[in-house]
Amino acid sequence: MKTLVTTAAAVFLSASAAIADWAPTGPVKVLIGFAAGGGADSLARLIAEDIEAEYGWTLIPENLPGSGGAVMARAVKDAAPDGQTISVGITDTFAYGVLAARDPGYTTGDFTYLSTIAGTQMGIVAKSERGWTTMSEVIEAARSGASISFGTMTPRLADAAYYIGKVNNVEFNIVSGYKGGRAVLNAITADDVDIGWVAGPQKAGVESGDLRNLANGEDQPLAVSPDAQELSEIGVDFAFGATFVAIAPAGLSEAAQGALSEAIATVIGSEGTKSNAFITRVFALKVKTGEAARGFVEQELADAEALLDATAE
Repeated sequence: MKTLVTTAAAVFLSASAAIADWAPTGPVKVLIGFAAGGGADSLARLIAEDIEAEYGWTLIPENLPGSGGAVMARAVKDAAPDGQTISVGITDTFAYGVLAARDPGYTTGDFTYLSTIAGTQMGIVAKSERGWTTMSEVIEAARSGASISFGTMTPRLADAAYYIGKVNNVEFNIVSGYKGGRAVLNAITADDVDIGWVAGPQKAGVESGDLRNLANGEDQPLAVSPDAQELSEIGVDFAFGATFVAIAPAGLSEAAQGALSEAIATVIGSEGTKSNAFITRVFALKVKTGEAARGFVEQELADAEALLDATAE
C-alpha cells in the first residue's frame, strides 16, 4: 500500500515503531460518539475494518451517541487504560464542549489522544441563484437592510455565526438546532434559510453550480472550492471545521499508545484502504499523532475559550 501520512506523523511513527511491541490481548472496543449511519459512524467502522485486515486484531464498534459526544467521552474516561477501549469522535467534544457544558463529567486532560484522522469541509453555503459569491457580499446585503437567516447545527457554529455578525456590525437571524450539515443544506435548498454552515454534503451542489461556498470555515482550503473567501478577510481569526480524533483513556502505556496510533495512522493514510477512500471522498485527511494530536486538541480548547469570551462581551 502507498502511505500518504504527513511528515509529522511519519516522524512519530518511525519512532513509535521501535516501542510498539504491543498487541491487544482481546477484542478492542471502538466507541463511536454518534448515532449509526452518519459520517462519523461510517468512518470509525471502516477504520476498524482496515485495522482488522492489516493487523489481524479484532475490533468491535459500538455506538454511544448523546450530548455531542459527551456520553462516549465519559465511558472512555471510566474504561481501563489497557488498549482494549478506544473511541472515534470529534475534537469539539474535548474542547468547546468541555467549556460550554461547564461540567460534562470529564476534562480535556482525561484522555490519551491517539491520532487526529480527518477534517470536515466546513463552508458557509448559499444557493448560487441568490447571486452572492462571497460572505463579504452577504454582509453588505445585511448592512443595506436585508434580513439574512443563517442555519447552524451546533452551539459552537451558532456562536460562530453570531461572532461573524458582531465583528461586521450586522445581525443575522440565527436558526439553530438542525441535526447535521445535511439538514442545514436541505433548509438552504428549500429556502428556509438564506445561508448556513455545511460540512461536506454541499460538494455535489457546488460542483454542479447550484450551490456556492461563500466562505471557508476550515484551517486549510476547501477541496471543492480552494479559492473560497477566508474568514480572516471578514475579521474572523477562528476556524470552525470539525476534526475527527481517536482517543483512549488516560494512563495508556507508551507501547499501547504507539501501536494504536501507528495502526490508525497507517490505515487511514494508505491508498487502497476503505477508510482512506472514504476520507478522500467525503472529508480531508488530517493526521497528527501522539503529542501533536494532544497539542491540536489543546489549541482547539484555547480557541474555544477565546470564542466564548468574544461572544460573551
